[in-house]
Amino acid sequence: MQRKFNPNDIKIGLKLPTLLAPLNSIFIRMAFFVDYIYTPLFKIFEIIGRSRRFQRISILPENASTRLKEVLIPLEDGGKLATDIYLPKEIYKNKSKAPTILVRLPYWKNRLSILGYFIASKGYVVVIQDIRGSGRSIEYGTNSLYMYERQDGLETLRWISKRFWYDGKIGMWGLSYLGITQLAVSWNNENLLSCLSPIHSSYSNVFWHPGGLYPVGLSGALYLIMISTASMQNLSTMDFDQWDKNGYYRQLYFNPSNSIYNEPLNSKIPKLSDLASVENPKYSMKMMNSVYKTNVDISKMDEGSFLKLIKEIFYKRNLFHNHDLSPYAFGLNYEFNSPMLFIGGWYDMFIEHMMRDVKLIQDAAPSFFKDKFKMIIGPWSHINMDKFFIKPLKYAHIRDDLTFFQNVLPFWWYELCLKRDESDLSNIPPIRAFVLNKNIWRAFNKWPPSSKEFKLYLHSNGKSNSLFGDGILSNKYPKEELHDVYQFDPSDPVITLGGRNLFLLCGPQDQTNIEKRDDVLVYTTKALERGLEVIGEIRIILFASTTVEDTDFMVKLVDVYPDNKKAVNIIDSGVRTRYLNGDLNNPKLIIPNEIYKFEIVIGTTAIYFPKDHKIRLEITSSNFPRFDVNSNLAGKESEKNYIIASQTVFHDKDHPSHLILPIFVGDE
Repeated sequence: MQRKFNPNDIKIGLKLPTLLAPLNSIFIRMAFFVDYIYTPLFKIFEIIGRSRRFQRISILPENASTRLKEVLIPLEDGGKLATDIYLPKEIYKNKSKAPTILVRLPYWKNRLSILGYFIASKGYVVVIQDIRGSGRSIEYGTNSLYMYERQDGLETLRWISKRFWYDGKIGMWGLSYLGITQLAVSWNNENLLSCLSPIHSSYSNVFWHPGGLYPVGLSGALYLIMISTASMQNLSTMDFDQWDKNGYYRQLYFNPSNSIYNEPLNSKIPKLSDLASVENPKYSMKMMNSVYKTNVDISKMDEGSFLKLIKEIFYKRNLFHNHDLSPYAFGLNYEFNSPMLFIGGWYDMFIEHMMRDVKLIQDAAPSFFKDKFKMIIGPWSHINMDKFFIKPLKYAHIRDDLTFFQNVLPFWWYELCLKRDESDLSNIPPIRAFVLNKNIWRAFNKWPPSSKEFKLYLHSNGKSNSLFGDGILSNKYPKEELHDVYQFDPSDPVITLGGRNLFLLCGPQDQTNIEKRDDVLVYTTKALERGLEVIGEIRIILFASTTVEDTDFMVKLVDVYPDNKKAVNIIDSGVRTRYLNGDLNNPKLIIPNEIYKFEIVIGTTAIYFPKDHKIRLEITSSNFPRFDVNSNLAGKESEKNYIIASQTVFHDKDHPSHLILPIFVGDE
C-alpha cells in the first residue's frame, strides 16, 4: 500500500495547547500592566529579599527603579527609534552616573518593561529600543532586513554616550534577534561598547548551508516574525493565522509541493554574495529595491514595499544564500576589543553557525579568544522553546531550565565588565559546554577539544530499510556486502521531528515512528559495553549512487535507549548532490548510477552514550520542513514537478561508508 503525505504529522512547537488558547489574549495583555503593578510587586519582593534565606537569590530586585517617558532617537537619515529608559531611582534623583545595558529588538519593547525595571534595580541604566520599522518605531521607518543594524546600533551608542548618566561603560544583552543587534556593533565600535552577551545568535548566515540545502522551516518562521513585527505596533495575538492572513507560512510548513527545489544550474536567482560586495547599507538597499522591484525607504513608514520584499525572500525564497556571513556582519574584520560572552544550546538553530564563529575567532583573533571571548553551551533549544508547552524528555530537567535562565541574565558578566575598573577575564576558560546524558559541564581552552577518531562502519545484508531492517554499525571494516536501496518520492517526504528548529517542534524527540518508514535506512550498534563521550564535529563518509542527476542525501545521529524504549535525535544534516564539491558557486550535476563519495558534516555536539545505549544512524533523502525537498529533476521541467529517484548506499570493502565520532580524550 502506497503511503501518502499527511500534513498533520508536522508539529508546531511555539503554540499554546488548545485548552489554553482562550487565555492567549490574557497572557499578552498582562505585560502592559507592568507599570501599574511593578511598585507593589517590588515592595513585596523587597521584603522577601530582606530574609537571610533569600539574600543570595539573584532574581530578586535590589533597588527601586523608574521608567522615563518614551524617547524618539533621531537618525542621520531622518528615521527615528522609539526608546525606553529605566534608571535606578537614586541615579535619576541625583542625576548621577551608572553603567548602561542596551537592548535593541524588533519584538515590541513594551513587552520587556518588567525586564527593564528588574535590571535597573540591580544598579544599571537600561535602554530598550524598538529597531527600525518595528513596534513603536513603525511610524518612523521601515525594517532594513538587517542591513542597518550596525549603523543604527552605533548611532544609539553615541546617543547614550551623551546622556547625563553615562559613566563610560555600556554593555548589551539579548537573545536571538537581540543578540544579532549586539553582533552588528561588536567590532570597530569606537570603544563605546564595554561588553556584550549575544545569546542564540551568530555572525554566520543561518540560511547558509555547506551542502546547499535551504532551511525552509526557518524561512517560514522568519516570514512570520518579519510580517508580525512590521505590522503590529503592539503584540495583540500569538495566532500565526492572524499574523499571516494569506497563509504563506502554512504553505511553507505543510505543503511539500510548495517547497520543491528545482533550480537549473544557470539559475538567475539573486545571490547574497552580490549584496555582501557592497560596503554601504544605503547601496545594498538600493540594490534590493532594484532587484525585487520594491520601493523600501528605511527612513519612512512602510507603505507595502517591505511586505512585498519579505514575500520574495522568505516565501518565494528568491535569494540564493551563497555567502557565509549575515547582512549585519558584512565587513566583519575580527578586530574585536569588547569582551564577548556567547551563549548557545546544542538544540539551537544557530549552534552550528556559532561553533563556526568560534573557530574563526580562535584563528583570526587568538589573543582576543584567549583573554576576552567566553562561551557557554547548554542542552537548550532556541530560547529553550521546546520546554514551553511540551513534556520534556531525558535531557530536559528543571535544573537545566534554571541554569538556562541564570545564563540568560549573566549578572556576573556585567559585574565584571561594567562595575569594576579593571577586569581580568583570562582566568575564565573560553569554552564551557554541557555534556548531554552525562549532565556535567566541561571547560575548554580551545575548540575543538582533544579527541580521538572512532569509526563505525555501515553493514547490512541489503535490507537496512526501516527500524525492522538488518542495518548494523560496528568498528569492523566491511568486506563484500550487499548494498541498500530505497525510493525517494518528493511528494511524500520524511517529516522533521525535533532538532534545531524555530517555531517547528524542536529539541530532543523520539524518532521511532520516523524509523518505521521503508525510505529510511537504519544502522544501529549493539548495546554499548561501556560509555562513550563524544565532543566535537561528527562526520560521515558516505558512498552512494542515484538514478537521477541531482538529489539529496540526509543523515541523522540518534541515541537509542535500553530495550529500544525510545530513539532520541541528536544532530542531523545532509547534502545536495550538485554541491558535492562543497562550492556553492560551482554546482555540477552527477552521473546517474555512478558511485560518489560524500563527506557530510552532520554537526557539532557534546554527548555521552551510556553503557547499554545504542548509537544509530538514519539515512534518507528528505527532512521536511526543516529543509526544502529536492524534485530530482536537476532543473528540468516535468508534469508532476518531481520524479521518484532510486537511491543506493554502498558499504563494502571498496566503498566503506562510515560514521566518524570524536571521542573525548582530554582532561579539560
